[in-house]
Amino acid sequence: MGFIKELFGKEAEELTSRDMRNLISMKKEEDRFLEYKGADILDKPEELSQWVSAFLNAEGGLIIIGLVEDNPKKKESPDRKVYPKRIAPVSKKYTPERVEHIILSNIGSSSRPTIKVYPVHGAKRVSRSRAVYLVEIAPGADPPYQASDGKYYRRVNFTKYALNHYEVADLFGRKGKPSLSLIPEFTEVGVEDATYRFGLRLFVANEGRAVAKYSQFSASFENAEIETVEPGNVLRIDDVHGGLPSIQWDCKRVLHPTGQRTLIAVIRFRVKDNEEPCTLDYTLVCEDMELVSDRYSFGVALLEEAKQKIERGMTAVLTHGGVEGGKGG
Repeated sequence: MGFIKELFGKEAEELTSRDMRNLISMKKEEDRFLEYKGADILDKPEELSQWVSAFLNAEGGLIIIGLVEDNPKKKESPDRKVYPKRIAPVSKKYTPERVEHIILSNIGSSSRPTIKVYPVHGAKRVSRSRAVYLVEIAPGADPPYQASDGKYYRRVNFTKYALNHYEVADLFGRKGKPSLSLIPEFTEVGVEDATYRFGLRLFVANEGRAVAKYSQFSASFENAEIETVEPGNVLRIDDVHGGLPSIQWDCKRVLHPTGQRTLIAVIRFRVKDNEEPCTLDYTLVCEDMELVSDRYSFGVALLEEAKQKIERGMTAVLTHGGVEGGKGG
């Protein structure tokens, strides 16, 4: 799944200026996959290339050009969260082709990186000549990637840093590594006497370029009591997480880099408090891959959305942007 669909729950071509305004109103903060930039970044190709280099040399990400940050001086206060403040669309002189050219011509690499540029236009006629640009950057398949200032960068949290010599040397050797991702899918949602119960089917997929060995997954859940867990090769490790309902799964075989899903577990939960969100905090790691740590958060409104999709015979995959539906299989 691409970064745009993960964030918005729809394809890039379906996005409108309303989606940009929703992003502002929900105060979606920057993270290791998301960066906001004003339109003036296109007049600073060297600086833009540093951000692109940082994403390519990490896990990829999304740069939204035309959403002004509320904290442009974040380097002076690195602990402050950064949100989009307002829409400031890019001048009509910057076409998608020109934006792509600016980016690619300022990145040094041995192969062309996978970078896609999508315009999102305003609804009014006067604003349709201007656009917000979404620059979707896939993780670099052939690192390292050099910015036009001659340095190599990497994305960390909501910022970037110039790599040290040993880190650059490590990237030159980073060929054909595994890349694991978690896919959580709702299997059922029910409510009786105002008590919600739901099932989650957890999958892992290897979307990298090498087999994944010694894969391990662990997760803890807040505001969601575990009622059943299947199959039996999943361990309960509640004591490791201060009594929180928690599980651990150790894969007994290698996972081939085909993107095919491998089942971790099917878990049935009971929601403890309808007024509070349920959270899924997890880590995922294997040999030759850095540990991935992430969180999903959802409330009963999202459970209702998942319930409707399931009742219509659709899949209901949990994403950071909501629930993604598709044809049931």
